[in-house]
Amino acid sequence: MEQEEKINKPKSDVIFKNLFSKVGNEDLLKEFLEEILGMKINKIEIQKEVEVSKSHEKEKCGRLDLRVKINENEIVVIEMQLQDKCKMDKRAMYYASKIMAGSLEVGQTYNQIKNMYVISILNYNMLETEEYNTDTVIVDSKYRKFIVIDGIKFYFIELPKFREQVKVPKTKLEEWLTFIDYEDREMVNMAIAQNKLVEKAQKEYEYLTGDEATKRWQFLREKAILDERAAYINGKTKGKEEGEIVGEARGRIIGEKDGRIKTAIELMKNNINIDIIVKCTGLNKSDLEKLLLEKV
Repeated sequence: MEQEEKINKPKSDVIFKNLFSKVGNEDLLKEFLEEILGMKINKIEIQKEVEVSKSHEKEKCGRLDLRVKINENEIVVIEMQLQDKCKMDKRAMYYASKIMAGSLEVGQTYNQIKNMYVISILNYNMLETEEYNTDTVIVDSKYRKFIVIDGIKFYFIELPKFREQVKVPKTKLEEWLTFIDYEDREMVNMAIAQNKLVEKAQKEYEYLTGDEATKRWQFLREKAILDERAAYINGKTKGKEEGEIVGEARGRIIGEKDGRIKTAIELMKNNINIDIIVKCTGLNKSDLEKLLLEKV
């Protein structure tokens, strides 16, 4: 139970996605994005479920949490990362390049590529800068104010730095980050009291985490992550006899496969819809159907 309480927070990718992509919660996402991007959003639309194609079958950086279209012709990608599993700067570039390339239809010119904003919310520190909210642009190395490539911006929000620097939420962005982080309940209560939309988000969050199927789904997903990590460490230890590099690769392969399959089997036993299992595990639907016949 303690483990479930730990993982069922708004910054969990499952809870975050369900909370902010739900029909009727567009106002929550709109205010949150307006505060990060510093712009007025007149129209917001959650894009269909996406899985960015992977460059390698063992590559873990293929899924993203939310893709949003704002003001008709701009794209926002939001990615939540609780653990430093792969280089987030490279991951952000990977998402941006895939989605920007896919947004250009046959017959269109390069100037019709949509503006893009990539937002990475991290539960760990990545950058050496002091600021917890960093927005980046591509500039000339000598003349820093001269933007070389326009049309794309990257935002990195580091929650540990936020917790260290903000003790009382004073802005709307601080209220939202306090709620998403959900580490200091006193601060969360302040954010709820100060912001009606955060109060609405809290009620939605209580509904999501109160649903036993969602709680079980989220718990099993986290269990798979822990199983994967344990298998990876075990494989790495065994692999030292054959060399550190071989052991690390072996542990990663074993961990990924074992963790995903264990999660799929548990979800099937709990009668979770197979489409949800695809989202949860990243496994192929046809493989899951075979697994259903073989294992369950």
